Amino acid sequence: MIRQIIYREILENLLSLRFILSLLLAVSLFATAGFVFAAKYKQESQDYWKDTNENLSNLSEQTKRLCDAARYKQTIYRKPKALALCTEGFEKYFPNYFRFNIFSMYIPQVKNRGNFDLGRFSDMDLVFIISLIMSFIALIFTYDTICGEREAGTLRLILAASIHRHKILLGKYIGVMLTLGIPLLLGLLVNLLIVISSRDVIINAGDWLKILTIVLMSFLYLSIFVLLGMFVSSRTAHSANSMVILLLLWVGLVILIPSFGRIISDTACESPTEAQLQRRLTEVDQQIEDDLISGKFGKNAGSFGSNIVENPPGTARLVNARRQAGNQVREDHLNKMMAPVTFGRSFTRFSPTVLYQCASEAIAGTGISRFKNLHQQVKRYQQDLKEYVRGKDAEDPDSLHLLCDHSQAISDWGVMSKKPISFSTVPKFQERDLALGQSLKLAIWDIGLMALFNLVFFVAAYVSFLKYDVR
Repeated sequence: MIRQIIYREILENLLSLRFILSLLLAVSLFATAGFVFAAKYKQESQDYWKDTNENLSNLSEQTKRLCDAARYKQTIYRKPKALALCTEGFEKYFPNYFRFNIFSMYIPQVKNRGNFDLGRFSDMDLVFIISLIMSFIALIFTYDTICGEREAGTLRLILAASIHRHKILLGKYIGVMLTLGIPLLLGLLVNLLIVISSRDVIINAGDWLKILTIVLMSFLYLSIFVLLGMFVSSRTAHSANSMVILLLLWVGLVILIPSFGRIISDTACESPTEAQLQRRLTEVDQQIEDDLISGKFGKNAGSFGSNIVENPPGTARLVNARRQAGNQVREDHLNKMMAPVTFGRSFTRFSPTVLYQCASEAIAGTGISRFKNLHQQVKRYQQDLKEYVRGKDAEDPDSLHLLCDHSQAISDWGVMSKKPISFSTVPKFQERDLALGQSLKLAIWDIGLMALFNLVFFVAAYVSFLKYDVR
């Protein structure tokens, strides 16, 4: 009997005007998103390789002397990701390049912006279309699932045939989910065909598995709104009332609550300013000067001249202390800049839309999680590069083996090696994407909460339908 209910539900939906309009809307939006992403990805890739090759070329010129390569400020750019077609994750609002040498790590920057925040509008990627448009379509298919049958008088006839109510509810749920799968999967297929046919976007096997995971999460997300629609439909006597209630709930869950994240983060967390950063850097620099005066770094540390007893080790400790203190200040400043974004997302996680977006970003490797991971990779690369320089410096008998970022100490005392090195032996940065298993660990709580939403709304719809008056 469940099979007959499913078949009837699918047939009624397929023959309805709302299905045709939903199919046309979904396919057109997915197709548009595909064309936009392919063009944007091509331009971003060209810019990325241009900037990256320029950085490597400049680094190659510095290998004539090991000390120059160590002090050269590299610029690492964020590489465009193919999986950004699923969800960009507001990446355009986050830093897109990192500057550093083996001694100093500067604050990541994004062109034409000073602070990091969540954007007011999202790009039209797959997750945006599914979270906004497809969720509304799910409500369009379910607002009259129960009350509409009651108004037409067919619900009484179905129950008169001694069919259990849980079978009716389950059959209608499966029928709507299968109906929704048609515009969703067809739209995704059109989108992927457009992206792949551009030949600029390369999707590897690991990416395909992540795309499949996001598609499965999309069904889990849409299931929430299907069950919500069935719950409200089983609580109202008229389909018009059901539609109004669902529209209000949709606006709150999909639009208002996610938008509150920015407002709340701006109110609760104060973003640090450049003036505060400079003031803090001045304070720690003064602290280092006080330590120098107190003799913490040794006699004549930082002093040069023929009439004094020079102290290269003390000078190296002084210079490195300044660099380390500055690095710590900038790291703290960066954490404070990111705090409003993290807080805003955490506060709005009781919205299924935010849960879906966060889980998709974690799987695709975009957004906040990608920035944090990339930043950690750059810091590890900095340490690897420093160990490489230390090892090469140890091979030079003319060096004092005192790594420090001070040009006069290098030229006068030879605290670092000035011998050439082979560019091919210098470590190069390469961003490593998280494997699917690691990405799932980041998204497991969001996926679990979406499953909990499904369970709650299913139980609510079931209990409401058991008590529903069909007269």
